Amino acid sequence: MQFFLISQNLPIKQSSDFFSGQDFSLAESFEELECSYQLIKFGFYKQAFISLRVALDIGLFSIYWSILGTENVDFKKWLSSKKDTPFKNKSFWDVLRANNSIHTFDHNYDLIREIKNLGFSDFVHTKGLMYSNFGEFQRKIRGKDKFENFRYWTHNFKQVVRTLSILHLLKFPSLTLRYSTDYLLARFGTFDRIPIFGGGYGDEMKNISSFIESGQLEMINELASKDPEVIEIKNWLEGLPELNKDELYNIVLEDAKKAIPQWGGFEKWRNSPLSQDDRIDTKMFEELRNWSLSQKSSGEN
Repeated sequence: MQFFLISQNLPIKQSSDFFSGQDFSLAESFEELECSYQLIKFGFYKQAFISLRVALDIGLFSIYWSILGTENVDFKKWLSSKKDTPFKNKSFWDVLRANNSIHTFDHNYDLIREIKNLGFSDFVHTKGLMYSNFGEFQRKIRGKDKFENFRYWTHNFKQVVRTLSILHLLKFPSLTLRYSTDYLLARFGTFDRIPIFGGGYGDEMKNISSFIESGQLEMINELASKDPEVIEIKNWLEGLPELNKDELYNIVLEDAKKAIPQWGGFEKWRNSPLSQDDRIDTKMFEELRNWSLSQKSSGEN
């Protein structure tokens, strides 16, 4: 859930960003986490941890490439599978530390050392019995009960999600902005008109920081509050006037008129999720039905 929300709210500054591949690494990390979950359910302990390792690695590259930029030649070659994935060597970590917020957070919480100390490579390289498929019996002896393996996996799963969430909140500080759905609808009218400004809205955005300790989250928010872009977005949004009742009515009506032909007519649209807006009352439905019939009639003429 966290990675989906982050990927859906990454800042979009120009239309080409939709096709830049900037969210590929994060989306792939999400898929690997899902694979890990499915594998642990079926008892594939070692394979579940290998998928956790891959999820962590590709998630880190989401930050790495975003710092270098999607226009970077190496990124484009890598995305098109024409260049090998870079090693996580000193140069790699230097790129991450080049971001001031990540550097400051790492200085205070030693996050990069924590990442390096995650023992997933032991599973990848089969470090003896405990990290092997064959070692299932030995792990059961060591554990208090048959769920010990799952608890250990859960702990590490949370660590991966927490680490990558922290890094993305630091790299994209606008993700710390929180506005209620009602607040934004009162200023833009409909969901389609709310711009992708890099911040989140709705209570579900709280999930992004659900695994982050309060002290660390406080530092992330403090760093974000000083970011010039965050300040600019906040001032812009909070300076927008609320739409009055008539303005809201007309915006909702006009957006519905655009959606009806796309759904293939009024009845199909009426049964679609788009018509579930509670601001569309009986009066508006009737107005839209009549408008749709008039459009159909004029088309026949």
